[in-house]
Amino acid sequence: MPTIAHTEVCEDRDFAEWHQGRPWCGVWVVRAEAPRVQALVQVARSALRPWLLPRYARQPHITLAYRGLMPRDAADTQAEFGLPQLLADVQALQAAQLPPFAWQLQGVGSFSTVPYLALSHSPALHIAHEALMARTPYPGWHYVPHITLGHYGRRLPLAEALQALQSSVPDGPLHAAQADALWLARYRSSDIAGPLYFEGRFDLATQQYVAEPEALLQP
Repeated sequence: MPTIAHTEVCEDRDFAEWHQGRPWCGVWVVRAEAPRVQALVQVARSALRPWLLPRYARQPHITLAYRGLMPRDAADTQAEFGLPQLLADVQALQAAQLPPFAWQLQGVGSFSTVPYLALSHSPALHIAHEALMARTPYPGWHYVPHITLGHYGRRLPLAEALQALQSSVPDGPLHAAQADALWLARYRSSDIAGPLYFEGRFDLATQQYVAEPEALLQP
């Protein structure tokens, strides 16, 4: 895989040519909204502010698996992620028998499009990811658990962005927490930086999925 030398410029716009009118995307996450995490996100974003798109309203979270565009309505059978896919995901998680697990923030990093807070190695996150992703999105795909800090709005050497990040965030362990549930969330496909809306939770103790009252997908 080639080394990434520079950041890529992201656009804060509605990519209608991609979603074709399907208003929501589904994603499985671990919620990470503790005050300590939110404070770290703000400190890191401040260090990168000259180079980031101004807006990022998504709550801190660890992505487990992007699941795709959700149906426009009950008649839309061609969407990537609807009720049949949700039921299959729940079965896959139950088969994995993953118990509640600990995770820990440690360090920082960056992809070409987004900087992030990094996590120390957690086998449980990889088990959950593999259960939910029956096949890799593309050859050479490598899952990197992280908490996104925003989107780059300017092109700059990646080493420069990393240096600014590393100067703003302390070395060593930053925050530890326990995941008792995995959450299915959705976000508006027209808004790359908009908030998450939570569909339901897969309880790791009971191994059962419970939908939120306002969920679009109700098993």
